[in-house]
Amino acid sequence: MTSSNREFKPRRFLEGRHLQTVYNVLFPPDNSLEDEYYSESILIPTNDKSGDILWLEHNPPLSQVRKNASKWNGYYLLLIHGMEGSTESHYMVSAGKEALNRGYGVVRMNLRNCGRGLGLAKKPYNAGQSEDIETVLQYIYKHFTKSIFVSGFSLSANMVVKFFGEKRQHYAKAFSATSPPLDLKRSCDFIDSRAGNFYRDHFLDTMKEKVTSGIYDIPDKIKERVLRSKSFFDFDDFFTAPIAGYANVLEYYNICSGLKYLGGIKIPGLLVHADDDPVVPSEVWHEIRWNSFPLLQTVLTEKGGHVGFISDTSPDNPEGRWLPRILLDFFDSQIK
Repeated sequence: MTSSNREFKPRRFLEGRHLQTVYNVLFPPDNSLEDEYYSESILIPTNDKSGDILWLEHNPPLSQVRKNASKWNGYYLLLIHGMEGSTESHYMVSAGKEALNRGYGVVRMNLRNCGRGLGLAKKPYNAGQSEDIETVLQYIYKHFTKSIFVSGFSLSANMVVKFFGEKRQHYAKAFSATSPPLDLKRSCDFIDSRAGNFYRDHFLDTMKEKVTSGIYDIPDKIKERVLRSKSFFDFDDFFTAPIAGYANVLEYYNICSGLKYLGGIKIPGLLVHADDDPVVPSEVWHEIRWNSFPLLQTVLTEKGGHVGFISDTSPDNPEGRWLPRILLDFFDSQIK
């Protein structure tokens, strides 16, 4: 594919008035790449025969839609948001802008029933949904380029680590994982503790809103039990784990924790974490013998919060977000 022979046309559909209203209420956009860059929505089916749909946002390389833009470097970056986020989450937008300005094409992925994909899936997303990453990568590989990088944030950072540590076709040449909850049980214990109850309550409220909305086909008795959940552990035990096919929540946490997949990773990766992360406990990070994984580079900062990493603004960095530069510097270094 070359910039001279590909024409991009919008493919926006299935965006009914009711769906868009609910989306705007639950997920008010922090910013939008659509404000400055050409964007098209792409909807693709999952590969599990559920009939679920994944909603992607595609930003083609700038040289294919603008005159005098930087030449396309041949690569695409797949960005995947964290828990209850969307393609419009601040870190997705800022990383997408940085990538586009450096000559990449970008695909931003909504997890099931997130963002504009709300109401298009019968199943919820979960921390180990490797098959959905594979489905999107297959699409990019077939339609856009065979040179792909992947960047996951928060819950999806764990998902990305798990995916690349599994024995499957990976399509991508390198990845990054920011603020990854690599031990799901300990991360759950942390967010269910007093230290994390603000975030627990926020996330539980939005996840329960989805259950209440009726987008999931579950019996009323189970729905009532889910809505009575007071902790992340209970929500995952009553809802996430059984719908995903796990015997119980502990099996779900054990099988899906990225920690156990680090040794199986065969491509370069960058993992970024902050010691003051209020959602993911740093103790897990410090216990890992990172020098045992030569393909993995790590960045641990004293400050940064959870997928935040904001400093004072400057003319070169008006938003004050420095994480996108670290991620894209890493990906630039992997281009052959």
